[in-house]
Amino acid sequence: MAAGADITFACRCGAVSGTLHDVRPAEGTHVVCHCQSCARAMTLSGLADEASSGVDLWQTTPDRIEITTGIDQLTPVRLSPKGLFRWTAQCCDTPMFNTFPGPGIPFAGVLTRILSDPAPLGPIIAHGFVTGPNGKQRHQNGSRVIWRMLKRTAAAKLGGKGRQTPFFTADGTPIAPPQLAPKAD
Repeated sequence: MAAGADITFACRCGAVSGTLHDVRPAEGTHVVCHCQSCARAMTLSGLADEASSGVDLWQTTPDRIEITTGIDQLTPVRLSPKGLFRWTAQCCDTPMFNTFPGPGIPFAGVLTRILSDPAPLGPIIAHGFVTGPNGKQRHQNGSRVIWRMLKRTAAAKLGGKGRQTPFFTADGTPIAPPQLAPKAD
């Protein structure tokens, strides 16, 4: 199979930048998340308007992410004591990536707003946490997203790429101490 595109990314001020490698629809899942946590994370960074229609993400494995400048500016922010790590560029308060709190599950959500060209991601294939007319939340193509994530993370672990991550040290410690976001009003 042919290699995918390499796409550059950067925070709002450009201090944190890098490359997302081998981008193609088969190597990630293009989704839009409508959950309250994603919306809150964007709101905390002054991007509430962007969150109103959902947060556009490309789910992949961390070994595809190369941070070339400003890694010292990345900080994991948690919305709750046990929540996801939402990696934010502290220099300009740009939300950039989501990971689990440790490297055990090789998963990274890349906020597509930081990419120079999101076209190679392919079409959006799912929407999560969509509020229906009855007020209940549901997922569109949720089982497809879960299946693709399980396949990717298992392949990364079995193929030896599972611990290749710019977010954690070799012993599994985050590269910066996690911060807890202020409580929601």
